[in-house]
Formats: sequence, C-alpha cells, structure tokens
Amino acid sequence: MSAKVTCIGLKGLDGYRVQVEAEVTEGVESMVVVGLPDASVKESKERVSAAVRNLGFSLVDQKVVNLSPGEQKKNGPLFDPAIALGVLKSGGFLKGEIPENTAYIGAVSLDGSVIPVEGMTAAVLAAGRLGIERLFLPFDPDVPDISVRGLELVYISHI
Repeated sequence: MSAKVTCIGLKGLDGYRVQVEAEVTEGVESMVVVGLPDASVKESKERVSAAVRNLGFSLVDQKVVNLSPGEQKKNGPLFDPAIALGVLKSGGFLKGEIPENTAYIGAVSLDGSVIPVEGMTAAVLAAGRLGIERLFLPFDPDVPDISVRGLELVYISHI
C-alpha cells in the first residue's frame, strides 16, 4: 500500500508543494529516493531509516520514495518528517488517513527528533500561499512568531 504525505520544497525563497509517495514492499532491505533529490535529500534515507529503527519499528523491507513534482529539483532536509511518515504509513505502522491539506517540514535526527533547518520561515509563508491548512514543524526560536491567515502551526519534537 502506498502512502502520500505533503511537504514544502524551496527554490530560493519561493516554496512549492511536494507530494511524498512512499511504497514499502517485500524484498531486500533498502530505500530509494527518486524525484530529482540532491545529495542532502538522498541522505534523508539514512536519517529516516535510523530514526525508524531507533523508535522500535521493524522495517526490513524495500522502500521506494517518490518526491513529486518530478521535474523540480529537491534540496535540503525539509522533507524528512514527510518521508518518515510516508514510510511508516505504507509499512502499516500508522492507522487513519494523512490529510492532504496538512504538511510536514523539518529534519529528522537519528533518534527521531524533528529539528529546525534553514528555510523554515520561507516554508511557513509558502505553506500559507499554497493553501495548506495545517503545518507540522519543529519549534525554532530563531523563526519569528508568524501568523499566516488560514494556517495552523503545530510544533512537534519527534516523528
């Protein structure tokens, strides 16, 4: 079963919606990330895999993660929480639906903590412009308290 999770990508200060599609299938343990990821996004697979293991989930199957739109180069670790949730959902560890109008941003550390990264303010502003209704993100004291009409900010510390 594939899972879809929304996050925000950045091109400079402009943001765009990224659909993370994760598929977990039987096979040799691996994770492949496609959809024009740069080196930092490719490293997400190692961070997310370690975090999932360290949180006690046994995912020893083949994982494929697609970052859409495919023609837009993806950079930075903003996608980590969405990748982790997609893999956990596709692996059968999360029940219920992940709403389309909800997005997740930040970086995931090896223990599953969600930590701030560069571009958080731009991603929050972009989420509002893109019609995202709820944004899950790590608290960052360096990001000003932003109020975006129609956007609920939910601060998280772990996936």
